[in-house]
Parts: sequence; structure tokens; C-alpha cells
Amino acid sequence: MPEKNLVTWNVFITGFIKWGEVEFARAVFDAMPEKNVISWTGLIDGYTRINRFHEALLLFQKMVVHEGIKPTEVTLLAIFPAIWNTGCLEFCQMVHAYGEKSGFNTSDIRVMNCLVDAYAKSGSIESAWRAFEDINDVRRNLVSWTSIISAFAMHGMATEASDCYRRMENEGVMPNWITFLSVLNACSHSGLVDEGLEYYRKMVDGWGITPDIKHYGALIDMLGRAGRLEEAERIALGIPSEIGNVVIWRTLLGACSFHGNVEMGERVTIKIMEMEREYGGDYVLLSNIFSAAGRFLDSARVRSIMDEQNAPKVPEETAPGVATSMILSLHESLKNCQVELSRCQLEKAKKKAAVIILTFAKREQETAEL
Repeated sequence: MPEKNLVTWNVFITGFIKWGEVEFARAVFDAMPEKNVISWTGLIDGYTRINRFHEALLLFQKMVVHEGIKPTEVTLLAIFPAIWNTGCLEFCQMVHAYGEKSGFNTSDIRVMNCLVDAYAKSGSIESAWRAFEDINDVRRNLVSWTSIISAFAMHGMATEASDCYRRMENEGVMPNWITFLSVLNACSHSGLVDEGLEYYRKMVDGWGITPDIKHYGALIDMLGRAGRLEEAERIALGIPSEIGNVVIWRTLLGACSFHGNVEMGERVTIKIMEMEREYGGDYVLLSNIFSAAGRFLDSARVRSIMDEQNAPKVPEETAPGVATSMILSLHESLKNCQVELSRCQLEKAKKKAAVIILTFAKREQETAEL
């Protein structure tokens, strides 16, 4: 096959994938009389983009084992999301072995960083550590250090995560917000509250990193697990309104339930209701807090309020407002119809293009077989 035709086939595959039409991309792929590593990599990437991770792994296996096609660094980077999300240690080892054989492990730091993460998510922290140690000291970057710190945090190994953080600082690597989030999570899961608070202060005061909602969430979770609810509440109240999140308060409510703090549980529930009026789970949790404290009448009262709030009623005096809502709803429906019409036109255009491309593919295949 002339090289330009192979390039054209690959463009079709990547084009369909960008459209989100992986099935059409697969049809083109299957119709190709000849495939190269770009063809395989494109389809693997397409499957990982739509979370069809097992199909991506099977395609990678077929490419390497059955077809004997050597993956490139781009292929390896494309398959890592599938390994991360399936936790398949066998494929992680396969990629690692191929990387060593081909030299990618020494030539591309991205592959090694991804390997550290992949081993951790596949349950082998020992292999993650070995992969990290295999990275040359000079070539280790922030992503390398953050990956191994996150790996230890994932496995609840706060001491090891802290040791790695100190080593990273000693080697002159500047941490970022993800690094600190990993350390905070490690301290939270291991009950190292004071050490976690020290890292938080270092992040804000030492490195000038502004905490976001994830940092606050880790902090509230850490204090809540340890029963230091007053500190957790003070921090929650001090979170800037522009990044405030109901999840923070639900985390604190869960801690109140676990430790049986009824008074704070009431306050927190009121706060949640002010932010988001989704009563079900929050009211059930508060009701359980009352029950655990022996306040059964209060528990029943909360459940009664929940039932009332979940029963939609429209009082007569709100009729004008309801009429206005109906008009607005009608306008919204008309807009949605226009959007749907545009989508239908787009779908027709895409399908028409697909028919043309697949017809071309079939003719090319027939020509190649002559």
C-alpha cells in the first residue's frame, strides 16, 4: 500500500475518535488492508477516551503479542489510563518489560512516572517503589516524586510518604498543590493529625500555595477521623465563600455521626440546608445521630420534616409564580428543541461522512486484494 493511503486511513481513525465515534473508527481499522503502529495507537487511545478500558487492553495485547508490532512511547502513554482504571498488574508488568527492552524507561521520563502510578493502582507498592528507584536521580522531576508520594498515600503509608517528601525537598525539587494533597491524604488515613497540620501550614506559609477545596476536604476529613470536630468546624467556617462546597460540610456531618456529636450535627445540617436543599441523605444522617443519642422524638421529627420537604406541593397563592415558571419552561423547551435539531443535523452529517469513508475503505481493500 502506498504510504499516503496509510496516512489517510489513520487520519480517518483519528477523525472519528475526535468525533466520539469509536465504532466507526473500529470499522475503518478492521477494513484496513495494512496497519501500522499509529493505527493501533489511535484506536487504543479512542477506547481509553470513552472508558472502554478492557477493549483497549485487549487491543494492545493483540498488537504486541499476536501482530508483533512494536509500540512507541505514545502507545505506552495511551495504554496507561486503561491500566490505571482496571488495576491490571499483568499489563503493567508487560509495559514495564517492554519499556526496559526498548529503552523507553531510560529515554522517556513520562513512561517511568506513569509506571510508578500504574503499579500503585494495581496494588503493588513494592513494584511502584522499584520503578521509582530505577529513575536516574538526575532525571527525577516533580511528577516522579508526586507519583511515589501519592502511591504511598494510596496505600496508607504516611511515614513513607513523609520520608519521600523530605527527600524531595532536600534534592531541591519544589512541591506543588498535588504533592501536598497527597501528603495530607496520607496523614489523614494514618491518623497523623499534627503532622498533617504541619504540612498544611508549610504549604500555605512556606510555599505560598493557596489551598483549594480538595485541600480543605482532606483537612476536614483528617480532623474528623481523629474526633477533633471543633477544629474541623472552625476550618470549615473559615473557607472562602467562593470555593465553599457542601461536600465539606457533609464530610463534617459524617464525622459528627461517627463520634455522636449531636449539637454540632444539628448546626452542620442547618448549614448544608442553607447551601443545597437536597434533604434525603442529610436528614437521614441527622436522624441517625439523634437516634444514637437516644433522642428518638427528635429523630422522628427530622424524618417527618424530610417527608414533608420531599412531597411537592404548590399553594394557591403561588399560582402567578407557577405560571411564570411554566412560561420560562416552555421557552427552555423550545431552545432545547433547536439544540436537538442541530445535534440531529450533526449526527446525519457524521453518518453520511462515515458511509463515504467506509465505502472508500472497502474499495481500497478490494483493490489491495487484486
